[in-house]
Amino acid sequence: MDGILAFPTCPQVLQVSDSDTPPNASARSDADAATASTASTFPAPRIIFILVGTTHTGNLGAAARAMKTMGFTEMRLVDTCSPRTAEALARSAGANHVLEEAKYYTTLKDAVADCHVVIGTSARARSIAVPMLSCHEAAEHVQVLAAASSEPLAVAMVFGQERSGLGNADLDRCTRLLRIPCNPEFSSLNLGSAVQVVAYELSRTLDIVPQGAPQKMPGKWKPEVLEPSEEAVTDRDRMPATSEAMEHFHAHLDRIMVETGFLNPEQPRLLRRRVRCYFEQNRPNVNELAILRGILSATEKATEKATEKATEKATEKATEKATEKDHDK
Repeated sequence: MDGILAFPTCPQVLQVSDSDTPPNASARSDADAATASTASTFPAPRIIFILVGTTHTGNLGAAARAMKTMGFTEMRLVDTCSPRTAEALARSAGANHVLEEAKYYTTLKDAVADCHVVIGTSARARSIAVPMLSCHEAAEHVQVLAAASSEPLAVAMVFGQERSGLGNADLDRCTRLLRIPCNPEFSSLNLGSAVQVVAYELSRTLDIVPQGAPQKMPGKWKPEVLEPSEEAVTDRDRMPATSEAMEHFHAHLDRIMVETGFLNPEQPRLLRRRVRCYFEQNRPNVNELAILRGILSATEKATEKATEKATEKATEKATEKATEKDHDK
């Protein structure tokens, strides 16, 4: 995929010995892949944690640790500092492979191209309304969409830069926003802590890790995978469209709005953003998007035909006028 870069391998090999690190934390367990499945009757969604513009390498390690403790391992980085430093590896406390296997992108657009749901974290009010959910509501939102999908749903959980968060352009790519309520007199929540809170709620709601008493052998738990019920949706067309498909749709819609005169590209104001936000908040499924693209294509063809007819009439009138002038002479 365009925009993916690779980090150089950290030359320093680190042996982590942390007092609160589980005895087997440094070794990759055979259960890592198993913890990605849930004990539910629908395909387990792929939860992808995306960090944008992170400037402190230790926060990447803390985020990796928070993810793995809750059963998640897929991390994507957008224009961040390096995750391969000694500090990042130390703060990961045994979740080194999450950092080592993290994919690096130059833009959020590329990072979420294959995602069906994009939930961005934000703590500020916006001029353009986007549904703002709590962690629990966001987890339930993912659960509902996953239950209606015949294939694993790709869900991006996006976290912005430590000081400024996500910019408007990145927030506009989100289908939902998520806010973690904090003490208004001290709302400084560390990035690793924010990832931990969100990861916990997703894990609890989706049954990623076992609930109840601590396991005797951490990391060895394998969830019970049930066969899909007869009522499970098997129609792939009912899955939400991916972000990449939505980008093509937005480009097509923008072109039609300009061609029909609905949008003045020189003075778009907030029209483009409002249109984008509407369709991202109400992201269509694959079948619905195909219908919308079909409508746009039909509009495009009708516009082209109308233009051709207008051109032909104008040419005919010009020819008639020229003929009349010749007769007058």
